[in-house]
Amino acid sequence: MKVLHVITSLSVGGAETMLRNVALGLDRQRYQSQVLSLTGKDPIGLELERAGVAVTALHGRAGLLLPGQFASARRALEAWQPDVIHAWMYHANVMAQWLAARQRGRHRPVLITSVRGALNSPRSQKRMLRLVRRVDALLSARAAAIIFNSHVAARQHVELGYAQKGVVVVPNGFDIERFRPRPELRARLRSELQLGARVAVGVVARFDPLKGHELFLRAVAEVTRRRDDCAYVLVGRGCDASNETLRHWIVQLGLKDRVVLLGERSDVSELVSAFDFVVCPSLSESFPNAVGEAMACGRPCIVTDVGDCAYLVGDTGWVVPPQDDAALAGAIERVAALSEQERQVMGARARSRIEAQFALDRILAQYAAIYERALAAA
Repeated sequence: MKVLHVITSLSVGGAETMLRNVALGLDRQRYQSQVLSLTGKDPIGLELERAGVAVTALHGRAGLLLPGQFASARRALEAWQPDVIHAWMYHANVMAQWLAARQRGRHRPVLITSVRGALNSPRSQKRMLRLVRRVDALLSARAAAIIFNSHVAARQHVELGYAQKGVVVVPNGFDIERFRPRPELRARLRSELQLGARVAVGVVARFDPLKGHELFLRAVAEVTRRRDDCAYVLVGRGCDASNETLRHWIVQLGLKDRVVLLGERSDVSELVSAFDFVVCPSLSESFPNAVGEAMACGRPCIVTDVGDCAYLVGDTGWVVPPQDDAALAGAIERVAALSEQERQVMGARARSRIEAQFALDRILAQYAAIYERALAAA
């Protein structure tokens, strides 16, 4: 079965990571993949190419493609002649609809689209994105399946106008060999980060208004009025000293000596071992990889009640209302007050939950079943 994956970008993100997992994790004797990126290749596309998966990058900008880039996309389709087109995210869904419509007769591929985000704070998203989402909704009935990675997101999008027929929910899956507890690294990493004996609280997310960094820092400022034994580590693209907005918030809230900015890191699977627990303060989220990865590494998590975050952590973590810095501050205080042994027990339960319900092999089997059903029906 030849599968053409169409995606908006191949930067580091939840959809991009899951595409990589599907393209490389499914039986490659049965499922042969190629990838079409509407923008660039770096970095996940380069990783795919090193593993033998062909990647075509259209280098679109600001959500727009020129006529020549549409022609390049069609040439890639005609050269590959896929059995299945699997699109990831709104812009890619619309492009995949156009590509599928260009192929006639017996070579017309089965179309599967995907939605990877929730709508907890839609007005915070760019106008162009909201427009593309409307177009995607109008075209959605043409897809053989629409894959959502959270139950909440599926319900929200159906209410917005997406076709209910064909909706399938497949949560993100996690590589439990790569993301695992690494107690042997903890002392070295904490020394490198100069954490000392402080309780280390991690946030792993790119800098984006919907990721809730400002909310988190306001909560942290509240916590520091009552306890001064915590360090707060921000990891992710844009979370570094060059971010003037982030630095302004930190100084304004009096947190200069308490917040560590690490920026984007490729060693998150190891780095999480330095943390005592992880916080996801997002204003909108579907099914966050960063939380599942932290749980797989044996770290307990605090999450806001957006998307399927509460479902993901189950009874292994703490859930607070979104956009409520006081509630988040209270949860951080409660978890920081636990003993290290108590947090380890919660972390072990989190790891067990990932192993039982969200291990990557289980999730890949669900993707394979969707491809097989769609192709058989066609």
